[in-house]
Amino acid sequence: MSASPLARFAKSHGLSYAESADLPTQGATLNQGSGKVEGAATGSLPGGIEGTLVRFTYVYKWTGSDNHTREEERPFTLVVTKIPESIGFVPFLGFSGPASNLDENAGGEDMVPIEMQHVKALKGYSAKAYRGISERWLAQLLSPAMVQWLGRCDADFGFELSSGVLVAGRGGYLEDPAKLEAVCKDAAYLANAIREESLEEVGTGGESEAARDVRFADPQTEAALAAVPIPSPADASAARAEFAGHLRGSAATWLRALRSGVLWTLVFNVPAVAIPIVLIANDLIVPLAIFEGALIALIAFFSFRARVRNGAQKLAAEAFYRAYAADRELTVEEPLGFLATHAEAELSFKPDRVFSGVLPGGMSGALAMAGEGAKRSDRVAVIAGPRGPVAEAELQAEEPGLSAATLDDYAKSLSAEVAEDIATRPN
Repeated sequence: MSASPLARFAKSHGLSYAESADLPTQGATLNQGSGKVEGAATGSLPGGIEGTLVRFTYVYKWTGSDNHTREEERPFTLVVTKIPESIGFVPFLGFSGPASNLDENAGGEDMVPIEMQHVKALKGYSAKAYRGISERWLAQLLSPAMVQWLGRCDADFGFELSSGVLVAGRGGYLEDPAKLEAVCKDAAYLANAIREESLEEVGTGGESEAARDVRFADPQTEAALAAVPIPSPADASAARAEFAGHLRGSAATWLRALRSGVLWTLVFNVPAVAIPIVLIANDLIVPLAIFEGALIALIAFFSFRARVRNGAQKLAAEAFYRAYAADRELTVEEPLGFLATHAEAELSFKPDRVFSGVLPGGMSGALAMAGEGAKRSDRVAVIAGPRGPVAEAELQAEEPGLSAATLDDYAKSLSAEVAEDIATRPN
């Protein structure tokens, strides 16, 4: 379809228009590999938020009950805006109307449903939030006024809040200027409510209502690190062999692999139910048992190998980061709690780890990282204080993985940027 209605809307509202746009990749929708932009209006949108009104589409593929793969194009009219203040309180939040194709999981893991079916106007709607969210904070956000507002939304309306990026909109390419303005104002209402609720907590310290990182200080990880004490690793992969040996000898690894073998064999038996039926009907119980046992063993073997490989890398990286912090006398912070108390600094990403103290280079502050430096979306930042300033960069690592020297270089260069920012700010 022609993008001219959106272009005309952009012109009438003083927005810049382009046929394409470089959007964040947070959330389930914008992170679709087949996604493409077919017109974007950027600037101060109706409702008073800075963002982009965009026509976005992707190809959705699924396998039917007949085992045939099907696909359909899913177009949306979306508003994309950033709310970095929210990450420490609600890293992931999603809402989907009964006719919406926006994902209420919001691209996050560890999500739990929000009970909304007791509200008559929200029958058929679904919502999920990050499992570590403060129930009190969520209840304050989902006030009676907000719930009533959601109940009045169109059936194809939905939103995803993922790591500070809000994506809200409706299905299809809207052309009516009144509908385009309405979707902008809906996104603004949401963004302002989430931002205000986040900043309200900052005034009281922020920590009491911060979300809890459910993967921080995981007991299994802590036990493995304690069982394999090693000197400071040279890089994030250096201790992989030691942890692989530990996992191979762990009964828990074998039991999880065996459980995967049993579960996947049961799943396989559903579409292939004719095989055991035929064997049983012909009184071939022993061949059936041998077949099922071999299938369980095969799946368990590959599951075991994957668990050892992936688990060893995860543990090796964690051991490296712990040693890096200890060697430099830095404090390991709980990431979401840190973001809640530093919401006004407006860090633009959800970090996997945060170290605070006197950083390499001599500045007091915090070093935050997301990812291992293998993807373009991996980030690193230095935060000078609860209100910033902040300096960020793409986190890049060379084989075999991030080294202490590389992290030191990032800490020093980003600290220099922060120091320059402080020095050039007006008094």
